[in-house]
Amino acid sequence: MRIAFVFMKSIDIRPAYADDFTAMHALNLQSFREAWSEDAMRGALLGGFDVLVAAHNHVLCGYILSCDTVDEVHIMQLAVHPAWQRQGIAACLSKTLLQIKSTMACMLLELRASNGAALSLYQGLGFFVCGERANYYTARGVHDAENAILMRLNMEGKHE
Repeated sequence: MRIAFVFMKSIDIRPAYADDFTAMHALNLQSFREAWSEDAMRGALLGGFDVLVAAHNHVLCGYILSCDTVDEVHIMQLAVHPAWQRQGIAACLSKTLLQIKSTMACMLLELRASNGAALSLYQGLGFFVCGERANYYTARGVHDAENAILMRLNMEGKHE
């Protein structure tokens, strides 16, 4: 799928290739205080997690990583390179995943309570807040933990 942006840049949304791993892991380290280790990320990719990437001229701009459990999809990570943020890439990755997984019953995710941009994105896609996990996010060497907001989108019968 190719998406044209206002800035005349085109982005390809596609499944991740093995060659994307290094760039994905670098973006993971850059994006998350609680970044996954290289082994954990490689294990997820080899273990059947689904990964879509956004690329411009074969350069990775972002990715979304999800895992299916029976009839649910759990979004594990969504990351966009800082140079590409606020240009609709997170929304495009999310919408593409929603289209691909449209026959599943629901989609779930957690996000930092302080991440207003992500909360707005997912609410705009139809997700609703369904709970909270106390002290869910912790980072190595950081003593303060942050709560996670749980979000859900009921998809059964949705085929957009």
